Amino acid sequence: MFYIQLKQRCWHKPESPLKKAAPACKPSEVEAINEKSFKFALIKTTEYIRNTQQACYLEFRLFF
Repeated sequence: MFYIQLKQRCWHKPESPLKKAAPACKPSEVEAINEKSFKFALIKTTEYIRNTQQACYLEFRLFF
């Protein structure tokens, strides 16, 4: 049941082209660190969700 609920969600929504416009000024060092931290957290969260989906799917196949 948990796998089915997760499978139907969309985790990566497409970004609008307006957000991809280059900023007029150079981002500060803190903003760069925050961006790296955000990307790292997003990758790890996506990996965790994918692993959870796979585990649930494999467990489901074992018992049914």
